[in-house]
Amino acid sequence: MNNLEIAHLKRVCDKYGIDYYEIDSSLTYWENKKHLMGIVKMLRLSLDCFELARMESLQEQYLKEHFLSYFVMCQLNNEATPAEVGKLPDPPKFSLVEFVKRQG
Repeated sequence: MNNLEIAHLKRVCDKYGIDYYEIDSSLTYWENKKHLMGIVKMLRLSLDCFELARMESLQEQYLKEHFLSYFVMCQLNNEATPAEVGKLPDPPKFSLVEFVKRQG
């Protein structure tokens, strides 16, 4: 490999946070690049799994801390009520005549 190829591989390492020791001088430029891109792919997959687990835990935490807003959102979207609440009782019927009789 010439110096230009090594510089390019080092730039790839800098871009993705890979150590320069991953560049093997006994391999060709294309073999090294394939190796580095394999490491990048592996890092991305592991980060995606980590981010997914993190987002799921944040969602659970949010639902525990902001249950009322979640419940209201479900009601506004005409979705089923959350299992923690159960079936809601029917609201009492309001009668204006009865209200006026009680006031007067």
